[in-house]
Amino acid sequence: MLLIIISKSDKQEDIDFFTELYIKFYPIMKTKAYEITQDYSVTDDLIQEAFIRLIKKIPILKSLNSCKRSSYIVHTIRNTSFNYVRKYSNEKNKCTYGLLDEGAEYIADSQLSIEEKYNLKEEYEQLGSIIGLLSERDQLLLINKYILELTDTELSKAIDVPAANIRSYLTRARRRALKLFLRKEEDKDHDRSFR
Repeated sequence: MLLIIISKSDKQEDIDFFTELYIKFYPIMKTKAYEITQDYSVTDDLIQEAFIRLIKKIPILKSLNSCKRSSYIVHTIRNTSFNYVRKYSNEKNKCTYGLLDEGAEYIADSQLSIEEKYNLKEEYEQLGSIIGLLSERDQLLLINKYILELTDTELSKAIDVPAANIRSYLTRARRRALKLFLRKEEDKDHDRSFR
């Protein structure tokens, strides 16, 4: 399908450029499409759709440096995937399973949107990277308490600290993690201001 669309271009240079992009970015695009849709059966279709959109942008893609071109392509597959998920999740949500249409509007939508899920995932990854910067004891405290959900007594046995001191150790570990998080956010804001 893609070869048919590419072959309609007049210039052999454009065909070669686009074929090279396809070969280079296919794995990245497949990964990004799967991250968003969680469905391997549609990833290739989404990649094809994204490349169809990109064909119209060949002059723009050629003018960009490699980093910006990569970002442009990743954003294209990201947006294409979000559009797909939004379209099909809306169709799925239209079925009320026997409820009257008047009653359906009063049911709360507790499901997160795709953008919210994706942003939440990015926040978890950022939090994980920050925890990795903490001392080993702080890492053990936070992971055992909030991920493994150990009680204070279980936690005191796991890290060999008196149970009476666990609360203060946790407070200090949370403060150090927050300090690192805020410092990382400041660095991001600082970097953005220079762009």
